[in-house]
Amino acid sequence: MRRMRTALAIAAAFGALALSGCAATPDLSGLESHLAEIDGVNGAMAYTTHSGAPWNTQVVVLLFLDDSSGESVVASAQSAAPVLVDDPAASGHEVTMYFIDGERGDYATRSEAFADSIPVTSALAEELGVTQPGSEALRLSADQISRIADGS
Repeated sequence: MRRMRTALAIAAAFGALALSGCAATPDLSGLESHLAEIDGVNGAMAYTTHSGAPWNTQVVVLLFLDDSSGESVVASAQSAAPVLVDDPAASGHEVTMYFIDGERGDYATRSEAFADSIPVTSALAEELGVTQPGSEALRLSADQISRIADGS
């Protein structure tokens, strides 16, 4: 019986330790506001995910663009990078950026907005110094975001 109590105490301690790794959901309204101020961007949505483990934080950003051209996608990504670097919730984390062809007010949920995402071709990613196959989003490490923000 004593071993059982010890085992339960150890299991409870490990459980508490594992749960302490759960990250709180940060307030990203400030990030959304700053991203919406970028020329050519008429609104933004941002949220966090924790794939793989609670301490693995990724930030997902949806930028609603006035113009769906490749040049607009590249320019908005370049302008968003310094905002992401300076934001306490996004800085130092992986960021996935979706570029949405439409007005922010036209979408009640992010799921609806994904239907109008602008494809990010490998050529557009290369213009930003990122190597990735064509995708529905631009996936960036914290280092890549910093390089884009620095203009290199």
